[in-house]
Amino acid sequence: MKPVTRLFFITIGWTLAMYSASNFIGAWFWDIGTGLRPILLFYTIFFVVMVLSFGMASRIRSRISSPVLMTLGIVLNAIYLALLLLMQTKTRQYYVPLAVLDGFSSSFYWLSLFVLASSWVEAGQESWYNSWTGTIEAVLGLVAPPLSGWVIQALPGLNGYRTVFLAAFLALLGCTWLALAGRRHLPQSQLHFRPQKTETRTRALVQIPQWRRLVWSFWGLGLRDGIYFFVPSLLLFIVTGSTVLLGVFNAMQAAIEGIVFWALTRSEHLSRQRSMLGATLVSFTALTLMIVPLNAVVLFLLGGVIAVAYPSFKVTLESSALTVITRYGRNEQERTRLTGLKEVWINSGRLLGLVFLVILLSLLGPLHITVFRWILGLWALVPAGLYLLARELPESQAGWE
Repeated sequence: MKPVTRLFFITIGWTLAMYSASNFIGAWFWDIGTGLRPILLFYTIFFVVMVLSFGMASRIRSRISSPVLMTLGIVLNAIYLALLLLMQTKTRQYYVPLAVLDGFSSSFYWLSLFVLASSWVEAGQESWYNSWTGTIEAVLGLVAPPLSGWVIQALPGLNGYRTVFLAAFLALLGCTWLALAGRRHLPQSQLHFRPQKTETRTRALVQIPQWRRLVWSFWGLGLRDGIYFFVPSLLLFIVTGSTVLLGVFNAMQAAIEGIVFWALTRSEHLSRQRSMLGATLVSFTALTLMIVPLNAVVLFLLGGVIAVAYPSFKVTLESSALTVITRYGRNEQERTRLTGLKEVWINSGRLLGLVFLVILLSLLGPLHITVFRWILGLWALVPAGLYLLARELPESQAGWE
């Protein structure tokens, strides 16, 4: 099996596990009586670990090769799901170590994936890899969340959650086998790594044009995501108590994002700045939350708005990041360091958003649903700052000259 094909199947297996289980972790903790504040603390700790892991990206990569790091990340996530299966309701007492384990597993996986994609996807294979992974991930996003939600609601007690977590666990076992089997066929140069001098890497970072604007833009995107990625879906489950609706909500967002991503790749005459401006204007419609009741219909509409706006920001920032990492990452270590720094900034933004909510809960006690309506509405102003930061990022590689 070619490395790019192996990476493709690993990506699909990981995505299946995430769509099947990760979207319902908040609902799981709520159903076993954990409470809202511990759930938010779980995600806060998760992002703290992500920031620390990506911040140590170069140090980690100087000791562990990317294939080994990816295998470790997958194995840790399988252990995390196994603990959920074994401990059941007792997990509410151990959400802190579980969040740490989930954070490390996700960090190791995504860090290695970013690096391996730049190494294993050879010239001429980019279109095949991106088109097929995007297509199958879109299909999984449409099918897996509603199916998982139906299973959780159809089976009595916690049996539905256990079935879904078991399916995700088996998918990760398949990923582990693919990763381990692939290591035997890789050249030694990809399994062992010799770091370069730190002084050289530091000078290269300082000399990168507009790097500061780029990472601040990622921070702004993370700040937006910190609230919008988790809170609306969790509130939907709290309001309705339906995992089926939660699954449909996640599938709807995946479908909308997939359509917008597809449209952006085929809009040759639409500049990134215009697409971001459109996304910002769409985001402003969430301001109406401050004058309407926060029910299931409104939360679905908010989820649609979030999904429509996200791709324009994501494409602009990731395209610019890919340009700079490809151009200034002279070897795998430098590409790892730049990727890690980029991820530190976006996850720091997500962390700050969740910390904001945790502080409110600590100061004000249990928040009424009306308070969340104001928070979600005012958060629509964050994309405006993101647009101002990112609008001057270059449109193409030529802009980095």
